[in-house]
Amino acid sequence: MNRVVLIGLSIFSLLFLVFGIYVFVITRDLPDVRQLENWKPPEASVILDYQDKVYNELFIQKRYYVSIDKIPDHVKKAFIATEDKTFYSNPGIDIFAIIRAGIKNIIKMGKAEGGSTISQQLAKNLFLTPEKSLSRKIKEAVLAVRLNKIYSKDKILEMYLNQIYLGQGSYGVEAAARTYFGKSISQVDLCEAAVLAGLPKAPSKYNPYVNPDLAEKRKQVVLQRMLEEGYITEADYKSCVEKPIKLAGIIRSDNFNDYFTEIIRQWVIDNYGEDAISQGGLKIYTTIDTALQMYAQKRVQQWLEDLQNRVGFPKLSKDDIEYLKVRYENQKVSPDTIIKNYIYVAQIKSISKGKISFSIDQVEGEALVKNTANLKVGDYVYVRYQENGTFKVLPFLEAAVVSIDSKTGGIRVLIGGYEFRKSQFNRVFQSKRQPGSAIKPIIYMAALLNGYTQISTLEDKPISFWDYSQNKEWTPKNYDGNYYGTVTLRKALAKSLNAATVYLLSQIDFDPVLSVAYKVGIKQKLPKYYSLALGSVEITPIELANTFATFGNYGTKCEPYFIRKVVDKEGNILYRQDPKCEEVLPKPESAVMVDLLRAVVLEGTAVKASSMSVPVAGKTGTTNDYSDAWFAGFDPDITTVVWVGYDKRKPIGKGMAGPEAALPLWIDIMNYANRSGVYKEFPKVEGTVYIPIDPITNKVANENCPGRYILFVEGTYPTVDCDGNQVDFSQLFKKPEENPQPQGESPPTEETNPQPQENQPTKESQEILDILKNR
Repeated sequence: MNRVVLIGLSIFSLLFLVFGIYVFVITRDLPDVRQLENWKPPEASVILDYQDKVYNELFIQKRYYVSIDKIPDHVKKAFIATEDKTFYSNPGIDIFAIIRAGIKNIIKMGKAEGGSTISQQLAKNLFLTPEKSLSRKIKEAVLAVRLNKIYSKDKILEMYLNQIYLGQGSYGVEAAARTYFGKSISQVDLCEAAVLAGLPKAPSKYNPYVNPDLAEKRKQVVLQRMLEEGYITEADYKSCVEKPIKLAGIIRSDNFNDYFTEIIRQWVIDNYGEDAISQGGLKIYTTIDTALQMYAQKRVQQWLEDLQNRVGFPKLSKDDIEYLKVRYENQKVSPDTIIKNYIYVAQIKSISKGKISFSIDQVEGEALVKNTANLKVGDYVYVRYQENGTFKVLPFLEAAVVSIDSKTGGIRVLIGGYEFRKSQFNRVFQSKRQPGSAIKPIIYMAALLNGYTQISTLEDKPISFWDYSQNKEWTPKNYDGNYYGTVTLRKALAKSLNAATVYLLSQIDFDPVLSVAYKVGIKQKLPKYYSLALGSVEITPIELANTFATFGNYGTKCEPYFIRKVVDKEGNILYRQDPKCEEVLPKPESAVMVDLLRAVVLEGTAVKASSMSVPVAGKTGTTNDYSDAWFAGFDPDITTVVWVGYDKRKPIGKGMAGPEAALPLWIDIMNYANRSGVYKEFPKVEGTVYIPIDPITNKVANENCPGRYILFVEGTYPTVDCDGNQVDFSQLFKKPEENPQPQGESPPTEETNPQPQENQPTKESQEILDILKNR
């Protein structure tokens, strides 16, 4: 017996020696755990809007590091009870748990239980690969013991709770709390903590967004373990079991799905490199208005869908078909891999009244279509997968919307198309389109700077000009085909008369017009063609927005920008951008320009906007064959430009001019921007005055010939009334007192000198009437 024991001991000693040598060999090159002394994992960078509220995030791993003292005890205990109940007493490994797991694995003939402690899980996540092997488990155990020799238990728990993956792209408890419950980890209650602590075992399986029933059962397991460890009472347990999981709401499946986020991401990479995204931790303060941006994006989608149904789908060109065919063939989709809310290219298999059937790789589907005109079998369409096998057909029509704070240049809204996942082409910055009549205010501004007034007369009649772009005679025609003879500058712009505008260009020549264009924000080189007056050049929506913002800011141009500052995780300011503004046009003439653009709304092509709750000004734009529809305009604070059309030039539909296809969307967005109801008015500019003008004679109105009030630069108004009598205005033009812009919701007083609505006199105008009556 002694001999057998001796042999057994010898064999055991030999095996132990061999095992020891094996452990020494495989662990001699393990990383030094001391390198974690200043460890901070990659964090998400936060994009903040103009009110410093969170707009979106940039991350490779969505994580926000929080110190252990910011994590509630019930959260810590939930994880400890579930993952490592001996955490505070074990040396990094739990021998009994390992033995127990081994026995169960042998009984079940496979891996049924792991037995890893929190320290082991941390070591594996930080230093090792996820391979399943004996050598990795040994390395994991050795590193876990070393961690416990160097760091306190609280420090290990802090690193673990910030490192662990908890599903839905969230790393660490802070990111998970925000993702699932819309709150910080410091605000999470016991019941929510149990949901989070149930995730490490299988984050996808127990994701409450994906599998709410399994998540509920797992929550109860965590609560039971907390009860067994004495961390909670029976009453706590029952309360949480009876309380259903309440999530923050539907979250986005990816975070780079809008045009503004993408432009921020590209800016960060261009300025700080790819590492800035992977390391994260930046706070990026932007100019965006989150609520207005989200409303505008949703409204753009609704508007394009409705408009597409009205005009029907376009006939696809050969190039369109080839492009869509490539996208279709590159999709690898099956019923198991199709993703909710994603956009796919589908090929039409059959068409019936109000419905089409189609395929997307291995997926078959059908969807309702109100207007199947121009669709045919074999064509391609964009579809969005909704849920439960249902799809929605998306429009081919696209749009661009950009809103700018006229006084600073800060971009409040930036929408580059129907949706970023459908097309990453940012039409605000990248799409060059003909602006049509939206270019005309530049010509009229040049005229004002050259002595013209709102009542200067133009010839609106068929006059031929040599068109250098086509090397032939060209006679401009008005939109409705009619000519109106001699018209005022005001009427010509309000009614968007083409012939009168080209005539005006011929009178003032090209150089003054080009000078104004470059001053207000047009960056493209403009040709000296008379067709320029009708918007035959190509510009981007952001250029047109800058132009109208300059008019709306009374001649002061502010460069558009979208980032205010960037702060790193230590609080250091890496970048700061303040408004860059410059007075490029004189204020009095610019004020008259605003009044001209008010006329477009009050009596011209944009009269639909005249009923808005705030005063607005702007200009419609339409190109040949209704290929581009525009509206560019502003209120006293915000400038917004809307473009609607197809990426490849083709008619939107018969009659789809700017007032029909772009203006209603502009009105909706601007109404939402002014939803607070705060009173606004365009300010009175020193050096200008409203004069009552008889529309028949274009002389000063009196009691014999009532007129409307027109804004003039001082010294440019007529001095003779409609009866041919000289009018003495000298006593009116004393230096005006300070008249501040009204604040809040109070109505304007006489002293504030607001711009009049139609036939509503200002203080100066009333004084003029009194002079005329008492003459």
